[in-house]
Amino acid sequence: MVDRDPSRPVLFVCRGSVQEGLGHVMRSRAVARELARSHAVRFVVIGDESPLNLLARYGLDFEIVPGVEDAVAEFERLRPGVVVFDLLRFPSEHVAAFGRSAHLVSLSPVFDQLAAVDTVFHRTCVTPPEWEGIPSVRAGLQYAVLGEHVERIESGAFRKGLERRERAVAIAMGGADAANKTQAVLDLLKPSEHPLLLWVMLGEGYKHSYEELARSVRGSRHEIILAKTNDSMWRILQTCSLAILAGGITTYEAAYAGLPSINVLADPAHRFLLRELEDHGVCTSVAGDPAELGQRLAERAEALVTGTNALLKMHLASENLIDGLGAQRIALAVERECLAQERPA
Repeated sequence: MVDRDPSRPVLFVCRGSVQEGLGHVMRSRAVARELARSHAVRFVVIGDESPLNLLARYGLDFEIVPGVEDAVAEFERLRPGVVVFDLLRFPSEHVAAFGRSAHLVSLSPVFDQLAAVDTVFHRTCVTPPEWEGIPSVRAGLQYAVLGEHVERIESGAFRKGLERRERAVAIAMGGADAANKTQAVLDLLKPSEHPLLLWVMLGEGYKHSYEELARSVRGSRHEIILAKTNDSMWRILQTCSLAILAGGITTYEAAYAGLPSINVLADPAHRFLLRELEDHGVCTSVAGDPAELGQRLAERAEALVTGTNALLKMHLASENLIDGLGAQRIALAVERECLAQERPA
């Protein structure tokens, strides 16, 4: 039986880098800050220095390490009571070793070791069939963890945005965008007759040509603004009427904020992550490469950027759907269920 000594620290292990993006870091940071109010927390990021600014000013005890073995060494040094994973992959032998002395938690729904952890916190009630063997799944929109800077877009402000001649559309393909989906989306939007103000959100790892992005809408009726942001991204998205996203945490943030979205999913198998939001009518999605989906994606985007009523309906449908308290709920559950002292029989 795992020793649930509440004096033992909680170890967060996540990934964050130019190539992999910073979504895992930002989600884990929100939960770690809540737990740190009452417990010792150690935050380990496997990656490069790109998450430094996201962590340095938040008072967390953190370290950025280059590889898995460094995270393992930190586990062996600390002997934590709980390990919270937020990444896509981790060697199975190390997960098994961690599990012999710690309660294992995953915040990532696509972690390759989900079957080996004790508890999964999942941001939607929709789960795939292969999850049946996981000991404990806490699922639902109440566990959606949002960035700390996301605010609800007031309906009056959203309506005013729909009245503007140039409709503001955000494009955020996340992370490094190695496949340059950003470029593909811009190429698809160029023929639109409805004038657009295109806010293009670029991650730290974006290595493609900025000049090509700007050139892609020349000769059209659109304006384009290229922005590299992290925590300040929602200052921009607050002014938009539609977002074209790559799925993931940002889609849930958009649903909370009341920003309609079209989501381009690289893997059709991940569609279950958005199905509940689609059922509520706050977003829509297409799966596959944007270049291959060209006509479908272009038609869906055109229908929404020209459809004031459709966008307003999506905005209104999001009200009260997500309350933004996911980080607090997860922290409380970890505290009560994973760190509570075992009671004598």
